[in-house]
Amino acid sequence: MLEEVLEEGAKEWEHALVGYFVGKKILFWSLQSVLNKNWSAAGKSSIHTAENGIFVFKCESIEVRNWILGNGPWDVWRVHLALRLWERDMPPICSAFTKIPVWVKLLNIPMECWTPRGLSHLASVLGTPLHMDLVTEAKQTISFARLCVEMYTDRGFPDVIKSRGRVVL
Repeated sequence: MLEEVLEEGAKEWEHALVGYFVGKKILFWSLQSVLNKNWSAAGKSSIHTAENGIFVFKCESIEVRNWILGNGPWDVWRVHLALRLWERDMPPICSAFTKIPVWVKLLNIPMECWTPRGLSHLASVLGTPLHMDLVTEAKQTISFARLCVEMYTDRGFPDVIKSRGRVVL
């Protein structure tokens, strides 16, 4: 019986994102106004507050959720919104963020690395590659790539990543 209850609850949040603002708190009304304007083109989503500046963004479909992730990174009043997929058993509190999604821009990428596998390999030096923005995915520009990488919050960030002797970050 409990498993059925949990399954029903999980279905309600299966397309949700969890996020917080890096370095500064943003008021709910301000966030709601900006994100409703920016995200409404993709479909419906609702914003729910949790503990210590954590927000849960409930999306009506996986398409809306993927649009939000694919069209990031998102900033509100010049403050970066770190987003991650909601997971079962994930408490909506800051301590759940031992890893954060960070958008990185890779430069000088060798042409032979312009595949999903190649870009993921380069980004894996930083952490776990999650996804790339739509421009990168479509290869609309090949002067740089933007990828979202899940990085540990307690580890330093490398200043440089090299591929065959060329700096790509």
